Amino acid sequence: MTLNIIKSGAFTTIQDLGRSGWQASGVPVGGTMDKTAARLVNILLGNDENEAVLEMTLIGPTIQFNGSAVIAIFGANMSPKINGQAIKSRRPIQVHKGDIITFGTASLGVRTYLAVKGGFSIPDILGSKSTNAMANMGRPLKTGDIIPINYSYSVKNFSWGMSFKLENYLHDQQTPFHFIRGRQYDLFTAESQQAFIESDFKVTSNSDRMGYRLTGPNLCTEQKVELITEGTTFGSIQVPPNGEPIILMADRQPTGGYPKIGEVISCDLPRLSQLRPGEPIRFQEISLKEAQRLIIAEERELKEMKAVCLLKWRDIQNEKSRFEL
Repeated sequence: MTLNIIKSGAFTTIQDLGRSGWQASGVPVGGTMDKTAARLVNILLGNDENEAVLEMTLIGPTIQFNGSAVIAIFGANMSPKINGQAIKSRRPIQVHKGDIITFGTASLGVRTYLAVKGGFSIPDILGSKSTNAMANMGRPLKTGDIIPINYSYSVKNFSWGMSFKLENYLHDQQTPFHFIRGRQYDLFTAESQQAFIESDFKVTSNSDRMGYRLTGPNLCTEQKVELITEGTTFGSIQVPPNGEPIILMADRQPTGGYPKIGEVISCDLPRLSQLRPGEPIRFQEISLKEAQRLIIAEERELKEMKAVCLLKWRDIQNEKSRFEL
């Protein structure tokens, strides 16, 4: 059972939740940019949340299946179709041998995720299937690539899925991105601190999976400082000497020496990862306690959805077993 890549799209890669535990050796974590969308497509299929998925960027691929499988799609709207017929995201979808799925240009957001029930049968590198071309760990998919799937799966049509409200963050262009103060926040001038929270920034075209470069008011420290290189994380907001902030993203380097004015909270990273060049960013400070409250609430909601989906798949499996008997 395989997927055949007929057209690769603009930038399609295989990703999971990242290559954890290797930053001390200089290996980036990497993984999916929008971790919420990637987790949701696996939750829908009853997969482990860390199962690898296809991450499609801006323009999606064309894919042909050579057997039966169940898939799920979530993220930016790329107008997916099976054999020319529009299909919906946020729900399991049965595909059959010979079916062709096409994705267009994202009309909202940037990244879309596709998972298959059972996952892809590809080897791990340092415990992860994630592609990181800069670190020479895999490459973007090309036309003609063939991706093995662990097993075929065929059931009746599905009549259930997740709420459309889960896509709200893709539409939200008004809510500021919340941050907690970075380790070097107090080194910045009072004027820069004020400009950081009162001004609009924009994502530049010189942005990628390593970092989002922002344009806006220049930020500067009270005096020139030389810092010891220290660890970074997804969402660290570094300010290089030119005063233009950089938000470190999934493929960030493990360490950095630029002062960090803030850290985007993890709950806002999925929305951040769906921004296009030219779109505005405004920041708002919150406390660490509030950031923790938000992530606990988000994880509780995902846990509840996972429990419901697992019950649905248990019922499907029981029905299949009765039919086979």
